[in-house]
Amino acid sequence: MPLVYNNILYFKFDNLMQHQPAITHFISTRIGLDEDENFSIGLNGFLPDAVVLKNRETLARIFGFKPDDFVFAEQVHGNRVEVIKPSLKGKGAFSKSDALQHSDAWITNHSNICLVAQAADCVPILFYDPVNRAIGAAHAGWKGTVKRIAENVVKAMSREYRTKPSDLLVGIGPSAGPCCYEVGHDVVSLVNDEFPKKYELLIPYPNRENPVFDLWRANAYVLMEVGVSKKNIEFAGMCTICNNHMLFSARCGDRGRFGGAIMIKGF
Repeated sequence: MPLVYNNILYFKFDNLMQHQPAITHFISTRIGLDEDENFSIGLNGFLPDAVVLKNRETLARIFGFKPDDFVFAEQVHGNRVEVIKPSLKGKGAFSKSDALQHSDAWITNHSNICLVAQAADCVPILFYDPVNRAIGAAHAGWKGTVKRIAENVVKAMSREYRTKPSDLLVGIGPSAGPCCYEVGHDVVSLVNDEFPKKYELLIPYPNRENPVFDLWRANAYVLMEVGVSKKNIEFAGMCTICNNHMLFSARCGDRGRFGGAIMIKGF
């Protein structure tokens, strides 16, 4: 996954870059203009709203669209997928009060709607169906991962846009990684209930009291179970905790948010 510096620091997925300019996408970081290390896009009180809106405007300008093309959600750690029609464009773009309230994943086949999954240890996941020209984005923390939100996105795209899972390209973004994401007994129990033990998603470390949950492979297995090809899944492979100098991490005490975003370009 290439790391790019173009006034701000951001990532792109190789598999999605092959489909530019039909789509645009990015994973933002905490490094913004003038090497600002708190380039947050979340309207959560960490930064003044005016600063956050300026950051969002900067992203829109760099990637060639308008700030009111964004769609933001409150994100509730669930597994609901919302279909985004043009009437919902701009939701949450300028105010937290009108952000989408009950969903953690979003799909659309309309141009010039930029879907955003905010994160700071949870996994932002981006989806693209190049055959039917449809996209999706999901916010998958441990709760959403265990509730198989990635599977719900694939099923929703299949239902709404006739997407074949084998055609989907997926980017699994930076999050707390399999090196660091220690979880307690309650999470361990749910993971063991939901996933086959052969997946080995709970990793013991001699120097840790509790095992580490591999969010990346958990979501990849969920995707492959519903027909997404392994070769079409790309991992960012960046742990937010290990790379806290570049990415916000709630476990490291950050309140800022970076984001994974994707949009179908209008012609």
